[in-house]
Amino acid sequence: MYNISRKSTNLKTGDEIIYKTKLGTKKYIVYEKQIIASTDWSVIENTNENIVTLITCIENDASSRLCVRAKEI
Repeated sequence: MYNISRKSTNLKTGDEIIYKTKLGTKKYIVYEKQIIASTDWSVIENTNENIVTLITCIENDASSRLCVRAKEI
């Protein structure tokens, strides 16, 4: 099993994410990495683009989350 939460901390703008399922493969490019409040869910609102949003905990900081967003290429 792949631990996306642990690996997402290493992602940076311009990195590629490959998302594979039984239905096919899609590629995304990271365009944003930011720290958000644990209560901020605005980053997962609907958009007109196909976007992957990864949100994970930050070690020793219960009130914040790391948010990485990537657009389909």
